[in-house]
Amino acid sequence: MVRARRNHVDVLTTDMLVEDVHFTRALSTPEDVGHRALHVNLSDVAAMGAEPRFALLSLGLPPSLEAAWVTRMVGALLASARASGVFLIGGNISRAPIIFVDVTVSGAAKPRHVLRRSGARPGDELYVSGAVGAAAAGLAWLQSQSRATRDTSGGDAAPAHGVLAEHDDVMAAVTRYRRPDARVALGVQVGRNKAASACMDTSDGLADALRQLAAASGIGVRVETAAVPVAPAVAQVAGMTGSDLSALIWSGGEDYELLFAVPRRARRRFLHATGRAGLPMVTRIGVCTRELDVLMVDQAGAGSALPDGFAHFAPSAPSGAD
Repeated sequence: MVRARRNHVDVLTTDMLVEDVHFTRALSTPEDVGHRALHVNLSDVAAMGAEPRFALLSLGLPPSLEAAWVTRMVGALLASARASGVFLIGGNISRAPIIFVDVTVSGAAKPRHVLRRSGARPGDELYVSGAVGAAAAGLAWLQSQSRATRDTSGGDAAPAHGVLAEHDDVMAAVTRYRRPDARVALGVQVGRNKAASACMDTSDGLADALRQLAAASGIGVRVETAAVPVAPAVAQVAGMTGSDLSALIWSGGEDYELLFAVPRRARRRFLHATGRAGLPMVTRIGVCTRELDVLMVDQAGAGSALPDGFAHFAPSAPSGAD
């Protein structure tokens, strides 16, 4: 039995990692999988402005899977839970043809502090935390290294999770993909200060988050492309691997940053709340509009349709996308 906090509401989220859809053992260690399985859920709780409390874990495991892999994965998940103040209180395990790691997390917030994706209004300004594209760039680089190893060896690629990049920025991007850091403290801070009208995370890419926030709120958006904070590794990885630069920035996902809509009258309160030590930077990237178009605008003021975000059932959805 879980007792609700007094004067708080509970928020619930669930997400799963499926082998060869969200991760491969060639590119991720068991520790990576355990850490990420929790943080993808913590990110949803953060986007609601809530403090995470409890978690449930369900596993689907092939009979041939080594027990050591499971022990390492669960150990990393438990370590991440302890670091985040989350208690793992139960779960389930089942035989399955592939690995899946299914986590449910509950969080708590006062009703007035809960952030929703449906509250944005025309004139609200759009802000994003951190930098976008890092996780997608990290995955693209790992996949390129795996292909290069396979081509050289003439057979299956060796696990790439021990390979190091030559550039610090690229290595940081690889870490961002393998071990995302949910922006829990930032979401809680903004929620407590009632400084945003809407929020959601960028789990499926910045373009997807903008479209979903706009659709839920019944508004349009204009995003200034030059203002979007792009991780330093994105251009490097695009150049080294031939990856589509625009896709890495807009559609890659898995950065788990937070997208906020902020009323202009609350701008000072928002910037004060997000400017506290230890929180990631936030950057103004655009504005909400009455027109329902979802546009990106270049420095000359010309608008064009925002690229598509990640689609789970697209024919060529890359392994590693959430």
